[in-house]
Amino acid sequence: MNTLQRWSIAALCALAAGACLAGDLPMPATHTQGPVSYVTGGIGSDEADAFRAAAPEYNLRLTLSTLDGAFFADVKIVLSDEQGNVLVETLSDGPFVFFKVPPGKYRVSAEKQGEVFTRTAQVREKGGSELYFRWKAPVE
Repeated sequence: MNTLQRWSIAALCALAAGACLAGDLPMPATHTQGPVSYVTGGIGSDEADAFRAAAPEYNLRLTLSTLDGAFFADVKIVLSDEQGNVLVETLSDGPFVFFKVPPGKYRVSAEKQGEVFTRTAQVREKGGSELYFRWKAPVE
């Protein structure tokens, strides 16, 4: 076995170990309201890594931070459908809120200390939509 083959095998083993570990990362409990399931969290590096690994499983993903990138929790999130029906109203447990929703157009509001941001997202059959909510000043 030559050096290239040894390095290739070592790289494959490292990738396989990483994939196994990603599946073992701690994720918070999933909540379900009607046709929507969601998970919120991302506090601490292990949980944040778990959210990043699980992101492809969710088709509407929110990230909550300040403009300088500081993450935070306790943001009031309201998810509504195109007709304005409230599907989910929750308080975030961390900087990430990931939803599994049927394809369609959605409106998401995020409120922290009286400051509200609203975004719309079109979720298609395949792929996902990412929304970023960023506040100017650090939120306490």
